[in-house]
Amino acid sequence: MAELEPELAELHKKLEHHILEQKSNWKSFVYAQQMSFYQGFDEIKLPGCRPTEQRLERYDIKKYLTTEKVALDIGCNCGFLVLHLSKFLKHVDGVEINPYLVNIGKDTQEFLNINNVDLHPSRFEDFKTTKKFDIIFSLANDDTIDGNTEFTFDEYIKKIQGLLNEGGHLMWETISPDTYDPELFKPKRLILEKKFTLLEEKMVKSEYPCLLYTSPSPRDGLLSRMPSSA
Repeated sequence: MAELEPELAELHKKLEHHILEQKSNWKSFVYAQQMSFYQGFDEIKLPGCRPTEQRLERYDIKKYLTTEKVALDIGCNCGFLVLHLSKFLKHVDGVEINPYLVNIGKDTQEFLNINNVDLHPSRFEDFKTTKKFDIIFSLANDDTIDGNTEFTFDEYIKKIQGLLNEGGHLMWETISPDTYDPELFKPKRLILEKKFTLLEEKMVKSEYPCLLYTSPSPRDGLLSRMPSSA
């Protein structure tokens, strides 16, 4: 691996310090402990299990992103996807229960001088805001294994509905079928499709199944299904 520029090397040192603090102090489950970072971020030359830039390309959702829209990422981990999305959106909020991961995101945000992002150290249950969002990301959150959530699935969806603008979009990613029986998602999917209109569905290469929903338009109330683009 090529030697990092001094500024990047210093940033990596700060981020790795947060990982060490997490290992010492965070008693809950930690994703991708073997690689230190669950999310990778090419912009700062940091490897991880899920490379951020490639992930967004695989999702193929840039057509839904505009600089007039605001978004929320639930369970944003260290916030690298949030920071990357900030290039395409007016503002992005990220919610993450693990404060050490939030600190990683905030240090990276400061390093990259990103001003249209807020990262919140909070459970989604406890997250309070007066904002409404045009896009909400729920990525691999429907069956967490960290034991930190008290929401039922219905409560989780109800809170998302309350935060999403009418006609807004919910990007939903389920757990990998390698580790999660797809049959377990079927009753949840039925609930989702009663609340939202399915616009796209795709299996993301080497990652997770991905679905994109929109809330019903208040003007026509139609629940129409569009063909998948992949």
